[in-house]
Amino acid sequence: MKIAKISIALLILICAIGIVSAVELSDFKVADGYTTLSNGSYNNADETIAIDIISEKEMGDLDDEFENDRDVKYTVEPGKLNNTFNFTDEVNDMTGVCELVKINDTNYVIEVWDCSVSGNTTLDNLYDSLEEVNKLNNLEPIDPATLD
Repeated sequence: MKIAKISIALLILICAIGIVSAVELSDFKVADGYTTLSNGSYNNADETIAIDIISEKEMGDLDDEFENDRDVKYTVEPGKLNNTFNFTDEVNDMTGVCELVKINDTNYVIEVWDCSVSGNTTLDNLYDSLEEVNKLNNLEPIDPATLD
């Protein structure tokens, strides 16, 4: 009988933790014209811009987003805004901008990237979208060195 009660309590706890994790980004705001693809992923087909909000739980080490890796042809360089970075992922044929932010005391990487086949979206357009996301959500990019 005790095992059944403990099992039920654990099941409820696991479900509650899952709900809290899933709801974490539900209040995240993006500009008009974006479609929600999933919790933390948005797409604007007209402007060919995608936004992804990535947690350590999904990615593992967030440091990897801010470091060059020749083996997977991923390059990063400082961006035009403080604590933002331009990236090129040659394997997945992506270019974009990213930043580290803290939401509800949890670190996330926000990536804004060109989701067009032609790659015609400019870095300025991506930065404009990133700035809008930051403004709508009262976010400030933080130094990735804080991850160490």
